[in-house]
Amino acid sequence: MKNIFAVFIILISSNVILGFTHNFNHNDLAGADTVEIKTINYTKSLPDSSAFINIYYPRINGMENTLVENKINSFLSDEFQQSIMWYDELIADTVEMDANNNGVSYSFETGFEVKYNSKNFLSISLDHYQFTGGAHGNYYSLGYNIRLNDGKVLTLEDIINESSFDLLSYECEQAFIDTFQVTSLLEAGLFEDEINILPDQDFYIIPGALVLQFDPYEIAPYAMGELEVRIPFDRIKDILKDNLPFSTK
Repeated sequence: MKNIFAVFIILISSNVILGFTHNFNHNDLAGADTVEIKTINYTKSLPDSSAFINIYYPRINGMENTLVENKINSFLSDEFQQSIMWYDELIADTVEMDANNNGVSYSFETGFEVKYNSKNFLSISLDHYQFTGGAHGNYYSLGYNIRLNDGKVLTLEDIINESSFDLLSYECEQAFIDTFQVTSLLEAGLFEDEINILPDQDFYIIPGALVLQFDPYEIAPYAMGELEVRIPFDRIKDILKDNLPFSTK
């Protein structure tokens, strides 16, 4: 799992309780060539703490175009606060939670990491964990890649030439093989011996590279956790579209 979150196990009277901590920096992020990002927190819990929700989400501040700023902030707020609905549904559906939860604490936690921050482009990873019973909690990540001149959320189709997804898939496979130092994806523990990257594949941008991210069960067993593969721009420079809002150097 990414370093934004750490899952820990607490044993109490032979009951396993999944906990969750954040270690990302809550300080405002700003600089001469970046946009200012505030961290907003929302938290709520039942009186006995048998269920709780804790969300940290970003808010952009100080853009010259306030209409675009408001558009982006409204979008990010809606995305990050989806877990509030899930929490409220859990509470409504679990009327006898206090009597029957057997010491289990139900949780919904969401945070973020800023991956790329410039005046023209922002890449943020949403990281969500929830435990609603069962053998283990579930977690996933989503990358939001935002062009700041108009607030458009970019997909891979906005970055990679339409006819080049087979080449991107190849680079992804090779990156996994290099990372695990194996001869095949099956040897690395993945479900299949090939990866087919589609236009809706989740990703984020860091300086110098495209990072494809895969949630547990997406291409590998849960035990392998969340998988990420970093593909330097110089490996895919021939399949990148022109006039991207971020540097590909």
